[in-house]
Amino acid sequence: MSASKLLSDLNIPYVRKGEHHHATKGWCNVNCPFCESGEEGYHLGIPEELTSSNCWRCGSHPIVETLVKLSGLSFTQIKELIQEYNKKSNIEKVKKEIVKTKPFEFPSNCRKLLESHKQYLISRNFDPDKLEQEWNLLGTGPVSKLDNSDYKNRIIAPIYWNGNIVSFQGRSILKSSRLRYKACPKERELIEHQTILYGKQEKWREIGICVEGITDVWRLGIYSFAIFGISYTQAQVKQIAHHFKKVAILFDGEPQANQQADKLSAELKMRGIKAWRVNINMKEDPAELPQKEADYIVRQLMGKI
Repeated sequence: MSASKLLSDLNIPYVRKGEHHHATKGWCNVNCPFCESGEEGYHLGIPEELTSSNCWRCGSHPIVETLVKLSGLSFTQIKELIQEYNKKSNIEKVKKEIVKTKPFEFPSNCRKLLESHKQYLISRNFDPDKLEQEWNLLGTGPVSKLDNSDYKNRIIAPIYWNGNIVSFQGRSILKSSRLRYKACPKERELIEHQTILYGKQEKWREIGICVEGITDVWRLGIYSFAIFGISYTQAQVKQIAHHFKKVAILFDGEPQANQQADKLSAELKMRGIKAWRVNINMKEDPAELPQKEADYIVRQLMGKI
């Protein structure tokens, strides 16, 4: 193992899968030196191969720059260490393990929305019957598993691409849940959800409104699409550029979200897309807007762009 050995030797605290809910298999998670300011959120992940780093909140960063900030060493020292530790672990000579793809399926006990799911949606000023019909939402009860992972008490949103269900995302209806959102296991995704967009693909026009999450799309409607958080991938940038000519980016009001919106806007402009961050005085995310206000914003944006 390369990253875990290097982080240990540099005395940089990290967690791995099973030690913190932000950590995933094959990654070491550390406190992000770019956005956390001492907060122990372990939002930034570093793969064992030491090829990149990515924060759940502020996005991707070059691995060398990340380790320089974490360790206080110079760029030259870090580059040399990465080469040394990769060589020690013999990464270049080891064939990548072939992961057996499992068939796509939803979690167990997944069915039509229960009363508990509907009450949760009503508490957030959504119309549950309308959402269930428009987005084909499903729900899980107090017992639900998939590959030994717990999906209980969640609204399950199927993710469609080119007319087919390729993945899903589960939104917890419990305030006590540590993970609000929980995606389909990667080995069961027909297409990795973080390489595509969430929304009514067949309804999109040349104009689109980019938001963070699935509930934002539920609020803003068919002209919007979500990238599953503020951290986006280059595959998603390519998809946005392919489907839209003009994009208004409407993230929540946090500084990190604004920075990511500006960053995404710049990347889209480089691809010839007219894109900008929407400046709205909003403390919460778009999903928390009253429906009439959200509809008004959409009309204004669609008319403007």
